[in-house]
Amino acid sequence: MKSISANKLFKRYLINIFCVVSLTIALIVVIVFSLYSNMQINASKAYSIGQLEQVCEMTNLLYEQMRSVSNQILQSAATNSCLSTTSFDRLKETSAAIKLREMQTANPYVRYVSFYNSASNRFVSSSTADFLTDADIEYYYDLLSDTYSDTCTLRLIGANYATQQLKTKYVYSFIFELRVRNSGDADLAIIDVDEGYLSQAIGNLRTTNGFQQVLLLDRDGNVFSSNTVYDDAQEFTQSTYISLDLEQMPELTGASGSFSQTLGDGTSALVTYARSDISGFTILNIVPYSNIFSGLPQIAVLTALAGLIVLAVGIVISYRTSARLSAPIEVLYRNYVKKPSTDRRAGNELDQLSQAFSEMYAKADKLEQGLIASYSDSKKRILQRLLHGESTQVPNYLEVYQKFGINLLAPYYCIIMVNCVSRENTLGPDDSNYFICSYALENIVSEVAGHFGSISTYRNSKNMLAVLLPLRRNEYPKRMDAELHRIVDVMAKEFDMETTICIGNVVETAANINMCYEATTIALASSAIRNRGKVFFADEVTQTMNLNQYHNKLHIKLAEHIRNEDLDACSQEFDLALSYMTNVSFVTAITYFNHVMMTLLDSFSATFSDDEDYRQLIDKLNEINQSLPNVYMLRRKCMEFISLLIRHLSLSKKYGNEQAAETARQYIDQNYANPDLSLRMLADMVGLSPAYFGKIFTAYTTYSFNDYLTNTRMKKAASLLIETKLPISQISESIGILNTNYFYSVFKKKFGMTPLAYRRSKSNLQADKPDSSEEQ
Repeated sequence: MKSISANKLFKRYLINIFCVVSLTIALIVVIVFSLYSNMQINASKAYSIGQLEQVCEMTNLLYEQMRSVSNQILQSAATNSCLSTTSFDRLKETSAAIKLREMQTANPYVRYVSFYNSASNRFVSSSTADFLTDADIEYYYDLLSDTYSDTCTLRLIGANYATQQLKTKYVYSFIFELRVRNSGDADLAIIDVDEGYLSQAIGNLRTTNGFQQVLLLDRDGNVFSSNTVYDDAQEFTQSTYISLDLEQMPELTGASGSFSQTLGDGTSALVTYARSDISGFTILNIVPYSNIFSGLPQIAVLTALAGLIVLAVGIVISYRTSARLSAPIEVLYRNYVKKPSTDRRAGNELDQLSQAFSEMYAKADKLEQGLIASYSDSKKRILQRLLHGESTQVPNYLEVYQKFGINLLAPYYCIIMVNCVSRENTLGPDDSNYFICSYALENIVSEVAGHFGSISTYRNSKNMLAVLLPLRRNEYPKRMDAELHRIVDVMAKEFDMETTICIGNVVETAANINMCYEATTIALASSAIRNRGKVFFADEVTQTMNLNQYHNKLHIKLAEHIRNEDLDACSQEFDLALSYMTNVSFVTAITYFNHVMMTLLDSFSATFSDDEDYRQLIDKLNEINQSLPNVYMLRRKCMEFISLLIRHLSLSKKYGNEQAAETARQYIDQNYANPDLSLRMLADMVGLSPAYFGKIFTAYTTYSFNDYLTNTRMKKAASLLIETKLPISQISESIGILNTNYFYSVFKKKFGMTPLAYRRSKSNLQADKPDSSEEQ
């Protein structure tokens, strides 16, 4: 009877525990599948909208730059004069083309700067000048609408730029109406920007395999750029195919959002959009739902297998747990229910029951400690990837980071860097007391900063403690300042440690965390001595950089260091620029430094006689323009580019001085009519300092720059005096001397007589007497 009762008790426990395990597993599977689809859609929406807003910011920046260039065309004396004329004037067009070239050089991502004079039907750009056909004129004016005085379009350009033949290159063309004259058709400013300026930003929208399309719409809602990718390809290409029926598209409300739409082939797709408030662009990202749920079958199979494995383990655990639970209870039943309470073995059986439960709780406690340690190590590794800009390399990274309590969907983030050192340098990293102090610091920081959000901490290789703080608003919590000072005081009083805390700027979206982390780390390291034991902000160390104003300064500084072959100075200048970029996304940083490197290459382009050197530098530029994972790789690729450029210039200085002088001499012979021609212009063209280039030019030609330029101009003036009847003032302007009195002085010094006397002495024809003002 006793064995039968024990067997029933064991079966009862087994059935109950097995039912609980089975129901729990089934419930988890249902919850996982129901939540997974919603999480996938919400994550895709949030990521896509965030990336689209980044692209919109880039289009706003680009539009403002192009509007500034169109204003420069109106304000420049050379271009305004050329636009004001109603007839063909080669000299004015030459001056205007030089000015347009300067505007193009100042904006390295601009391919051509052009304008069209409707009165003279002349098209003038930084590379060409010509009359336009009726078809060309109609093409430009048809792009403009009756509502807006500017527009943007994507088109192909080639060698014959004015007539748009031999098409070889995609560009985004910004067209602005110019009003110089009071009557007649408006003139046009056409500014062409390389497609690569936006192609990389659009490429970041690629998150899954399969078909995907990004459309760019102008202010009138017309598609002017269709970027499409198929199958497993990762790069978008331009196409004429538009998958979305724009007429059936719902009305877009707000600056950004999403909606579902059926495509032309019947596929249901998620469409996210964002609109630029300045440029007027609307950007649509079209992703079929089949792409978003592409991993669902695999997840279903893996979840089913995991459920079966857990169920099998649950059976074993249920069997053993039932046996352990039923055994001591059966002993109690046998000794206390069936026997009198005076049995002496009662105390022993109670002890056995207590010991059984104690052993079970001890094993459960060990298992919990192991799980906590494993959880902590895993969280540290994925947090390190996030701070180093490698979070997207984690499969299903949004779900993984959410599982570890790291929020990647917050609107704003702040990085706080903490460095703690012994006051008397008595403790080292290997000292056990130093470990205790570091552990105490992490606990205090977590307790204090934890009141302001769900923080995550990470200790980097420099023994700095990084604190990631998600924020709801775009501002630093003012109340935290006093709490951080309290950390400094506690570490000083309790552990005799000096704590320095650097607070980084607030950044938008998780994609900008890497840039903020790098900039805050540099700010703390560069001012650790000056701000030791203090709480300070990263932007107190350096002023926030304005990319538009800093661009020319940076590439000029780098160019000077490159001429001096000072690689260390270039590295320091790069780090300084990087520390300024606290409010800049990583994508924008790549674009910015790529433009800086392109400008450096243009600055020294005249020094290249070997196509192999130039090809190597172009390859390095392409590597910089690719999707780099983090700031470390961006810095490495840029310094490799600068090292190659320094090596080339070193060889060029040794073997290319004569070639540089010959290039400059030929340029003077062809462009002596340019009144702005100077030694500095030629020195910049060949990538040398003015003083050093002046010595090379004199050694090669036996003339100083001024003497050679003057001789060339006087020879041309003498030829014009003999062969033409042009007035003296017009001859002076045609050779680049705008001051007629100065021309008379130089000519008389060269030939020993005035220009008019020279003409009379060389001609048998009686010249007309000039005005008295001309003879002065």
